[in-house]
Amino acid sequence: MFQLSYSPNLKWEVKISWSKNAALPVVAANYLLDFPVELLNKPNISDIRNMEALAITALKTSKDYFDLTNDLAKKFRASILLIPLGLVKYWKVKFVGSGGCNIGKRPLDTFDNALIKAWISITYEENFKVYEVTWKPKRNIMLQQFSVTAAEALITYLAFCKDVDYEITIYQVATEPHVKNTIAFLNNAWADITMGIDHTVTIKPVKKMQVKDPTFSIVSDYIEAGTYFTIWACADQSELTITNMDVDDLSAMYNIAEQIWINFRILDKHTIKVDSYNKENYKALKRLEIRIFPWFPSDLQSIFGTLFTQCNGITKIFETLYEWRFGYLAELENFGAKIEILNPHEALILWKTKLKWSYVSSTDLRWWSAMVLAWIIAEWTTHITNEAIIERWYDNIIEKLNNIGVDIKQVANE
Repeated sequence: MFQLSYSPNLKWEVKISWSKNAALPVVAANYLLDFPVELLNKPNISDIRNMEALAITALKTSKDYFDLTNDLAKKFRASILLIPLGLVKYWKVKFVGSGGCNIGKRPLDTFDNALIKAWISITYEENFKVYEVTWKPKRNIMLQQFSVTAAEALITYLAFCKDVDYEITIYQVATEPHVKNTIAFLNNAWADITMGIDHTVTIKPVKKMQVKDPTFSIVSDYIEAGTYFTIWACADQSELTITNMDVDDLSAMYNIAEQIWINFRILDKHTIKVDSYNKENYKALKRLEIRIFPWFPSDLQSIFGTLFTQCNGITKIFETLYEWRFGYLAELENFGAKIEILNPHEALILWKTKLKWSYVSSTDLRWWSAMVLAWIIAEWTTHITNEAIIERWYDNIIEKLNNIGVDIKQVANE
């Protein structure tokens, strides 16, 4: 359990870690290479360790099919990214199912449909799903919707498909920085993949994958950068310099920050400064609309929801990507915030609120960061349980928060 106390006057500098969302598909794809590359900047988090353990176990024990029936696969959602590895090496995969955060409905329909269009059959056997190669993939594949994981898995599989002598175009591809990083990794392995400005990806056949550079860099985590930006925009009398980020990845967030009247300044392509000195004058936003990249990201919705409790007026949040991603709002109500949930996709945050003590538990990564911000600005000492979930994403977050003045520590459960 973590204990966190009111933390004003935060000052210093924070270096953004490397992206989990970028690292996971790259780690999975790296096992497809005859000579895997050295992955620079790989995050030291549990999801990465679980991915590597699951892949190594499956490669050692699989015989007639790629065996992803280990219970480890159920501990993190990204285990599905190992399915292309099994399809390329074994042509058949048995998969027990993925796990992860409880953030609402996140079906695998788009992921499965993408592979079906690549002529992968999907059947059920006891408690497992069975994926099996039946024919060469279609030349044109339209994804059901913009899905990061489906796009990364499909692109990886198609890049390594054998005996394909024609171009394949995928339509309605998500363009988040981690999708682009996956494509860059595959192109470093001699794939020929291009991304169009119209959300298309074209994959040209290559005879043999051959690594160009024996090392590859994972991009920095733009969601972590947005998380720290929001914390320091809201913590009383605080200012922070954020380094090791790509400022272009958060253009939509800056647009929202300007409308709220947050003070920030872009110092260069990798550095930004933000402070909370104008907090008394923060304005509510008529409508925060969550959509696919480069729109405002869903992964920053909850922490900005907490920030809106400190804004003058009424803010409406419209979440278009997930149903019921508003669980954290019930916790904010426990802190004293005034909330109205209109439906699974829309909620109102009503007026500025002085947050009070609460005892909370987090069920997903982003909920956790929203509660951290709530604790920092509530003038009480607060506790949170289910803290192990944070190890799945934020690298050394407790150490980072301590270093810049946040009063947070791990204590024994009561």
